[in-house]
Amino acid sequence: MILALSMAGGFTVFWRFFVFLVVLLVLSRAWSRWSIRGITVQVKKSSGRRYAGDSFEEEFIVSNKSRMPLPLVEVQEDSDLPGYQNRASFNLASRGSHRWQTHPRCVRRGQYRVGVLAVKVTDPLGLFPTVDRLSDLHDVVVYPVPLELPFFQVIPRQEQGQNLRRWFASENGPSAARVREYVSGDSLRRIHWQTTAHTGRLVVKEFDPDRLRFAFKEIWFVLDMAAATRAGEGDNSTEEYSVTIAASLAKKYVDGEKRVGLIASGERPHICLAGSGNRQLQSVLRALALTKADGKVPIDDLLTFQSERFAAGSVVVIIMPSDNGNIAPALRQALNKGVTVIVVLLDSLSFGGRTAAADTARSLSSAGFHVYIVKCGQQIPAALDSRWLSPTVPYVGAQLSRV
Repeated sequence: MILALSMAGGFTVFWRFFVFLVVLLVLSRAWSRWSIRGITVQVKKSSGRRYAGDSFEEEFIVSNKSRMPLPLVEVQEDSDLPGYQNRASFNLASRGSHRWQTHPRCVRRGQYRVGVLAVKVTDPLGLFPTVDRLSDLHDVVVYPVPLELPFFQVIPRQEQGQNLRRWFASENGPSAARVREYVSGDSLRRIHWQTTAHTGRLVVKEFDPDRLRFAFKEIWFVLDMAAATRAGEGDNSTEEYSVTIAASLAKKYVDGEKRVGLIASGERPHICLAGSGNRQLQSVLRALALTKADGKVPIDDLLTFQSERFAAGSVVVIIMPSDNGNIAPALRQALNKGVTVIVVLLDSLSFGGRTAAADTARSLSSAGFHVYIVKCGQQIPAALDSRWLSPTVPYVGAQLSRV
């Protein structure tokens, strides 16, 4: 309008005012663009491993390296950490800085981005805000929390009345815990001759298993991370239950001085070759933190592809939703190699899926596989205390040794 008045009336004052406004706008724009160039960001993050539920500390320092004061600076952290927001507004003096701290909480396992700040400055008139993304990027890996599983064991205890093959010759501990009457199939080496002579009946010794003397040295965990069998949402999903179970079992057997390995095939495969020690445990937990149930490879194909990794005498624990009923042939292939196969079934029906775990467990149990069932909302340690037993098949001695 001022330009129109200047051209129509030819008044010098209008022309001068128009030129003044143009110069003011150009200077304001230049002020805003120049100010953002003088801002630097430094982010300090506390070190150490982080598990779901933990918090960590971040410290932010925004500095003004220019000689121009900045009356209003708005900062927002661009982070994908669930439930975390970090905003701040402050003034920056010439050559000044502003410092503050946050304490984000790690709600869920995964890998997240922190340390990227969207900084907004404006000119003194507030006409030309400028936003720039200043990054001191860090990745935060949140590990799943392993649970204590004191009563789970991959080798069932041999009870009287059973005529099953012995699982491992060195399963027994170094000292006898009790005696019982001899039954067909018991080794003659376990006869307690002193009690036999005293009672006149054959009596054999029973041992409590010693976890450090188990014959197997290697245990693999294979997770079904196919999108087709995933059920449930958030923490109440087969994905999260599978990861928690695998993390808990890995910790249990690494603590027991076993070699553990992991195979999970999501959008990209996660394979941790069998190893022992705390470093191996951290590698497994990191892989579990990153894996997602978005894969296209079914668990039975995954087992077939990776079967050469399982050495005779090792143990393979399959953790899978119960919607996959075609797993038995792949399990038999592993069993024929001399591998002990344990199946942990997540009851898909309880997670909102299609198939009840009992239906799948019945077919697997009748084929000779040892099955555990975990339902949505059930405490995982309690669910893994004892194996699933078909109600149609009587079984004596269902108790598991508590190690």
